[in-house]
Amino acid sequence: MSGWMGCASVAALLSAAPALAQETVSTAPAASQASPSDVIADNQVETVIVTGQRAALKSAQQIKRSADTIVDSITASDIGSFPDKSVAEALQRVPGVTVNRYASTSDTTHFSAEPSGVIVRGLSQVRSEFNGRDTFSANSSRGLSWGDVSPELMGGVDTYKNQTAELIEGGIAGTVDLKTRLPFDSAGRVIGITTSLNYGNLSEQVTPEVSAIYANRWATEIGEFGLMVNGAHSELNTISESSQFGRMGIFKDVTMFGGGTKYIPAWYRLAHTEFDRTRNGVAAAGQWRDNDQKFLATVQFNKSSYENIWHERSVQGSAFSLYNRGPHFQITNADANTYVLPAPGTTFKFDDEGNFESGIMTSPLGWVGNTTSASNDWAGYLIGQTSTGQPVIEPCYGWTGRTDCAPEQRGGELSATTRYNYNKQTTQDLGFNLKWDPTDRLRFNFDVQKVKAKLSNYDADVGLVSYANLNIDATGDHPVMTVLPGTNINYAPGGLANPNAWRFNNVNNHLERSEGDQFAARIDVQYDLGDGWLDSLKVGARHADREQTVRWSVYNWGGIANAWGCDQGGGGVNSTDYLWYNVDRTAPAANVNGDCAAGNPTTTFSGWDRNLPDVRSLNDIFGGDVLKTGMLTFASMDFVKDLEKFQKAFGYSNTGVGSSRWEAVCYRAGETNCFLPQEITDVSEKTNAAYFMLKFGGRDHTIGGFGISGNIGLRYVETQNESSGSLVHADFGKTDPRVCQPRGRPMGPDGLPIAGAYVPQSLWCYLSADDKAFTDGLASASTVRQKHHNVLPSFNLKIDLNDEWQLRLAASRAMSRPDIGYLKNYVQVNMAGPDMNNVNDPLWVKDSAGNITGANLRYTADSYNPYLKPMTADQIDISLEHYFAEVGSFSLAVFYKKFNDYIQYGGFNQDVTVNGVTRTVLTRGPVNGDGAKIRGAEAAYQRYFDFLPAPFDGLGIQANFTYVENKGITNSNLSNASGGGGSNTSGGGLSQADGAVQVDSLEGLSKYAYNLVGMYEKGRWAVRAAYNWRSKYLLTAMDCCLAFPIWQDDAGYLDASIRYRASDNLEISLQGSNLLNTESVLKQQVNDASAGGLLKDNAWNRTDKRYLLTFRFKY
Repeated sequence: MSGWMGCASVAALLSAAPALAQETVSTAPAASQASPSDVIADNQVETVIVTGQRAALKSAQQIKRSADTIVDSITASDIGSFPDKSVAEALQRVPGVTVNRYASTSDTTHFSAEPSGVIVRGLSQVRSEFNGRDTFSANSSRGLSWGDVSPELMGGVDTYKNQTAELIEGGIAGTVDLKTRLPFDSAGRVIGITTSLNYGNLSEQVTPEVSAIYANRWATEIGEFGLMVNGAHSELNTISESSQFGRMGIFKDVTMFGGGTKYIPAWYRLAHTEFDRTRNGVAAAGQWRDNDQKFLATVQFNKSSYENIWHERSVQGSAFSLYNRGPHFQITNADANTYVLPAPGTTFKFDDEGNFESGIMTSPLGWVGNTTSASNDWAGYLIGQTSTGQPVIEPCYGWTGRTDCAPEQRGGELSATTRYNYNKQTTQDLGFNLKWDPTDRLRFNFDVQKVKAKLSNYDADVGLVSYANLNIDATGDHPVMTVLPGTNINYAPGGLANPNAWRFNNVNNHLERSEGDQFAARIDVQYDLGDGWLDSLKVGARHADREQTVRWSVYNWGGIANAWGCDQGGGGVNSTDYLWYNVDRTAPAANVNGDCAAGNPTTTFSGWDRNLPDVRSLNDIFGGDVLKTGMLTFASMDFVKDLEKFQKAFGYSNTGVGSSRWEAVCYRAGETNCFLPQEITDVSEKTNAAYFMLKFGGRDHTIGGFGISGNIGLRYVETQNESSGSLVHADFGKTDPRVCQPRGRPMGPDGLPIAGAYVPQSLWCYLSADDKAFTDGLASASTVRQKHHNVLPSFNLKIDLNDEWQLRLAASRAMSRPDIGYLKNYVQVNMAGPDMNNVNDPLWVKDSAGNITGANLRYTADSYNPYLKPMTADQIDISLEHYFAEVGSFSLAVFYKKFNDYIQYGGFNQDVTVNGVTRTVLTRGPVNGDGAKIRGAEAAYQRYFDFLPAPFDGLGIQANFTYVENKGITNSNLSNASGGGGSNTSGGGLSQADGAVQVDSLEGLSKYAYNLVGMYEKGRWAVRAAYNWRSKYLLTAMDCCLAFPIWQDDAGYLDASIRYRASDNLEISLQGSNLLNTESVLKQQVNDASAGGLLKDNAWNRTDKRYLLTFRFKY
């Protein structure tokens, strides 16, 4: 081979970079099922040399044209053409694929620096594969966390949008197959090293990346051997900043706001989050092929390790709270002054649509302590006192007649929160594949695989609170908050910069430790039928055995020294736990009531750790334009990130302070290895599948002069689920005594006994023996076993209209199993009896004379559903494709999916047996619902303009457009991870059952999306710029913290790269991402879609512009 050809083979395998030169050679596929690229390999024997970006686009075009079904592909060089830090970032350039940029779709307060999810044609049920085999993360979902995978290890990525019978089931939205490289992909020895430096304009940090590959092949007397080892290490430091309005309060006909309908945000929050991400990846492969070309053995090992640590500090000004208020709640004129008030002598300004524009917000005074009306002296400090001896909040009650302060007002709450999150995920798989061709027509494929995945997550935060007037100006590009001295608030010297002005309001921590593993084996047999219409028959079977345990604690929130915890207690001091208002209170204090709920004094409090306060400024956020204040006090990150320090600093057993008696995760009563029984999900799943697929036709087989080819097949799937958990019995003793005793005649509102009939005895007297046995309040182990059967037909037809045009038809039934978290088996049964003050309650049992002789109980539960069936979809694609050059194509596709058993929130009856007694329990949670539909279209175009005169003949373009709409699909409003028996659907203190705001879109679905790429490649230079845009979409149907649906506005991102090939052994490139400094703008939907779906401002999020300087060496 010439020196140039040698360089070409090396560059084809360089990690995370476009090839300087790329070489394709004939190799047998290593995956357990045929990939589109395998079809190409089977049909070509000559060596083709292409270079750079053209190589990537030519390869992707060949894969799409030759595939057995609807497929879009990215080659390794295409991934590396941008500073994509994950496979998800690369996939967003594929038609029909969009990404989610939030850490969690239900928590819109945390914008992610890197994409966290992939959506194909508006659906999130995407199957992930490594080399045609299963891959997954150990969380509550079913597939891969896309940020875990090192793109440097990829040889290519195929996105299947329809099905063939041989494809493993599970991708109702689509299947994404991540393909690593193999030794026989190159003609000889390959050595490549890539080093890069990352820089972000917000983080102002430089971080390294390095990857290397070695591959070689040796011919021996017993056959040819090949070895490939590829490793990658990547570090990334990024900053995410967020400016966010809280839930909009809807004020109806309020006089002080000018009447009409006005929208005032309950709070305004600014957050600064620093992400430190480290990702390591290893891909190793060995191959052997005998000299007679009958056997090909491949062993592959892949490991991805992802660690992400984020440090967050946020400040929030809150004038009022809407916690636990229904989504349709409105504030009337009678109640408005109990929510928010303009500062004395000021008014709020609104625009013509009633949106709050500007004003100084204060809060109603509320109850802040005792005062004597005679002298107005402070007699008890319910909230706390400053170091100078003044009450923190001046008790300026209207009834005292004081004239030295503004009555019934105070500064709003100002909170400063420190949050730490550590997340580590590891996925590794070992696979062995043997291909045996005993004859020219008969082929066998044997494949086995073992996957192991682990996940560890720790999340903790501490919130400090003080008080201030909040001057909010929302008339510019971003709201601006100026923090002013609070009305009726006293400060020690230094004001908010003095820790004495702050109290520890709340703490929270959460832990997850999960693991999963799977063994899978399959066999495929293919027989070539000859040169007639019937091309080949392929049959196969697969078995997989998956075990997954998710240990996911609740978000363990608790109050420490908050202003609303409980009434004043004993001990001679009215301050109770609020005495510990001041963060700088480090001296011990004895004989004060630390637990006001119990009313017992405590001497355990010895003062807060003097190293807890961390005084700093957040004024630089958003370039210093949105927060105007001095220094603020936060909790030290050193305490938040260390679980032992966290417990020692705030745990009730150490401090004796806090009405909630908070203890950190791992220190709570009833835990085993840090988790309560209801926080553990243990699911096993066995699947068996068998299929046949008949291929037919080809270019030489025509009907009416058109070449006809395709495949038809059937796949049968059996799924066996087993979910182990707990059944917590209904507890009668929680609501009524478990004794039979007489009841006195109830008293009326006039203080006299009521007349007429009444319930004369306690409820226990009327219960049957069976109900008494059923409501013992104990818990029992529970195991649910379910078996499901699915038949999945598929048909794919390709018509060659001429040498350039082809028409495709793909029709199939696909299936997707429920997320692992949805199968959690934990049920806590609740009971409700008849109204003891209403003899006509229908739950009473009466005799013919109308006397009460018994009582029925109503049983309910809120849980997950281990009985869920897989979702299925009948889908059809029609695609018209024109291939007019090696890198030149146009395609137009339309698609339609009709769903069955789509998972959504609902109710179902479940028979529960306790102590031999069976009762029907109405259970709320995920259910299989009625069918729904998705339809849409995709168009794609690419070409180089070779016909232009030099130097413009190096110009090229790529463009694609996607349209998607859904009909009848309702959002599940479910989280697939919860530490309790409930379905974790709460938002702003509410559950889905409380009546969510109605939406008219599926979560994650943008109706329109497009990519536009400009390219130039000539000589040693290559330039590329890509713009990715998507229209607004529903991010979550019920946000965790607002209870409203949240929409992301239209957004577009620009990335670019310039590359210079200095020599045959060295390439230098400079790449940039987010060059437009795009902000993710969120809107909150304040009324039902049927009432107009009105959208109001919610949040503005931004992250770094990133630059990547790369050097690629090859030998």
